[in-house]
Amino acid sequence: MMRSIDLVDGIRLPTPLEMVSFLVILLLVYLIDTFLLKPWTSPLRHLEGPPRGYGMNGHSVEIMNLHGNTVHEWISTYGSTFLVRGPFGVHHRIFTLDPRALSHVLNNTQIYFKSPILRNLVRRYMKEGLIVAEGERHKVQRKVAQRLFSRNGLKGMSEIVEEKANQLRDIFHDLLSNPHLSTPYSPCSNKLPPGSREIDIYASASRCTFDIIGQVGIDHTFNSAGEWEGEGGRLFDKYERMQYPTNGLKFLMGLLWPCFEKVFPSENAKLVAQAMDPLEDLSKKIMNERQREIDEGKRELPSDNRDLLTLMLRCNMTKGLNPDQKLRDHEITGQLATFMFAGSDTTAGTIAMGLYQLAKHPYVQETLRAELSAYGDNLPYEQIDELPYLDAVVKEVLRINPSLPGTVRQAQRDDIIPLSQPLRLTSGKAVTELKIRKGQMIHVPIEHLHTSSHIWGADANSFDPSRFLGDQMDLPFRTDTIPRKTSIPSSVPPGPGVWPNFMTFIDGPRRCVGYKLALMEIKIMFFKLIREFQVLPKDDQRVWRMSTRPYVEGTLFEKGSSLPIIIRHLRGEEYEEGEKSNSNKVG
Repeated sequence: MMRSIDLVDGIRLPTPLEMVSFLVILLLVYLIDTFLLKPWTSPLRHLEGPPRGYGMNGHSVEIMNLHGNTVHEWISTYGSTFLVRGPFGVHHRIFTLDPRALSHVLNNTQIYFKSPILRNLVRRYMKEGLIVAEGERHKVQRKVAQRLFSRNGLKGMSEIVEEKANQLRDIFHDLLSNPHLSTPYSPCSNKLPPGSREIDIYASASRCTFDIIGQVGIDHTFNSAGEWEGEGGRLFDKYERMQYPTNGLKFLMGLLWPCFEKVFPSENAKLVAQAMDPLEDLSKKIMNERQREIDEGKRELPSDNRDLLTLMLRCNMTKGLNPDQKLRDHEITGQLATFMFAGSDTTAGTIAMGLYQLAKHPYVQETLRAELSAYGDNLPYEQIDELPYLDAVVKEVLRINPSLPGTVRQAQRDDIIPLSQPLRLTSGKAVTELKIRKGQMIHVPIEHLHTSSHIWGADANSFDPSRFLGDQMDLPFRTDTIPRKTSIPSSVPPGPGVWPNFMTFIDGPRRCVGYKLALMEIKIMFFKLIREFQVLPKDDQRVWRMSTRPYVEGTLFEKGSSLPIIIRHLRGEEYEEGEKSNSNKVG
């Protein structure tokens, strides 16, 4: 028989049986509270929602399926606001397209944080940077980062973007003129006639945006687009692979309890470490070298915000700055990791999906080319926003293929969420607000908002840039009939976003700080490539998206993210086959 262990003054340790009994009681209390008390007493218990969802994934599979119609059927059935179930049918989430509700959630950042699981997922790739930070630390980081994207700062960045776009254009020219030339994103092949080439547009765009953010972030030249066997190219290869595989029990356990993965790292955690550790080491090395040069008087800190690292160091050296307003070392490296990942990955995916949409819609491509051809070889910064059809195309790409399909916020205290329209509950009562408890999660369905027929009309799922060119535009039309400015269709109701009901860059205090750079990159890339090349879709593939990245159906776990399309030269020259003297390097 087990006995307790007596200690001094009558204090004793519990027996093993008592400890097990106590843990069982705790588990029972948790289960009763989670599965019975909270659902039965929830202020949202009369809010309608779709059936089922009691499995391990809840309704997340349907919500994350960006190519299905289930969620839109839910919207038609239950309206703009309803409940969806989380894992094992609990932790219900509010799913809402209501503009007033979304504005409330996204603008009250002191109440609504990212959920712990989402923060752990983001922290895996972006460390303690701007996207992970909450509260006061987010304000400090954002205040510094915003200064990088001033008008003068963006003008300087446009030169970097144009240089990289020119490099990609020249690489494509070389690939088309030499079928024996091979790159990681376009292996040599004789399947297509001279002047045509299959190119993985996502892989090539990713290298360009990676290089751009390297210069904007730490003033470092990776040149992974041109020298893929060099240091920058090898670093990019590790960076590109780090998102896979993102499944398995270890991965999920690591999101729930990050300390678990420190002891039992998942395969994904190992890939992330292989990619991010060298990037972090490089950032620290450059940061320390630059700081030492400044301290020794060998280098003056420039007054212009030429890169994020210089800007952060300069801000930290501001006289009289409160110590609480200074960026800590781990925040500086976290900011750099954030810009490398969020600044390159999302933009590359948008460029790739945009060119894919143009390949599938030749009339749109031809109209865009006609507009672009009226300009010179370069697109000055001052003219970037003066090409209305280009602007309409980019808006439509961002609408129908947002880089972030959705996000989740969690209430840090009890709150009341206002609604723009009355909502009828299962009890028959009509309400104009929702009372929620601390811990309640709200799903922000960006992609479903962008493709909702109730907001964008019956053709919401169609790729049609003309929707931004005025309600009276007739098709077909000539470039000289295009309005000088784009606008959101008058039928689209007011809503949150950079433009009404346009949530690609989120909204509120956490709006994407670098969205103007992203728009500039997309426009300049389209300008350089569409003027010179015709893009065509491959006939034998279906393209899907997982989060920010595209992939070809059936190849995700074999090849990872990719989006091959056919690139054809417009000039129609006859290309002679022949080896080039330096066929393993371009640019």
